Amino acid sequence: MKVKNEDKVLIGVGLVAVGGIGYMYWRKKQREKNDTLLNAVPEFTPDAPKKETTSVPNTGAVLSKNKMLGRGSKGIEVRELQRLLGIEIDGDFGTKTLTALQSRKGVSKISINAYSKTVSKSAIKETPTALVTPRVGQKVMANQNDVSVFNAKKTAGGSYFNTGTKPFIGSSFDYGEHIGVFVGSKVGGQYLINRDGVYYFVNASAVKGY
Repeated sequence: MKVKNEDKVLIGVGLVAVGGIGYMYWRKKQREKNDTLLNAVPEFTPDAPKKETTSVPNTGAVLSKNKMLGRGSKGIEVRELQRLLGIEIDGDFGTKTLTALQSRKGVSKISINAYSKTVSKSAIKETPTALVTPRVGQKVMANQNDVSVFNAKKTAGGSYFNTGTKPFIGSSFDYGEHIGVFVGSKVGGQYLINRDGVYYFVNASAVKGY
């Protein structure tokens, strides 16, 4: 069967049209693929500059003026005490500091606050002064070195008596050291005191109010 020339032309045109449509479809798919790849790439955004944090420097240790100082103590409180005593400042409570303190105040242990309240040894009179009974609730301190306190026991009637025994810890105080709060007087020249919620007896002549 022979194909006419007109039919050949129509077939050729058809093939070209199909090829053109296929090419356009292929181009469309390529563009869509490229767009997909472009969208998949994350947009670059520069990192925000990190904010530097500056730590506030420590302004230094705080002077504890109520800290009890004695042989072996170290630190800024000892330096301040040495300054008050007018001796070499090294922050170490040794023999020189002890000797100076005993010579100046007549005590072996003291706090910075107590230093200003403690009468100098040279100012203490040899003759005893008249005993002044503290007020109820008033603080009392040692009026001499090596002051002892004794355990107090409460009776069924609510009163206290001296057991004659000393506390296991903290029974001795030197001049100027806080002992407790005055509660009342006892026959025999004794004071009943309250120290941190515990009751003790102490010889009245060995303490004074402040």
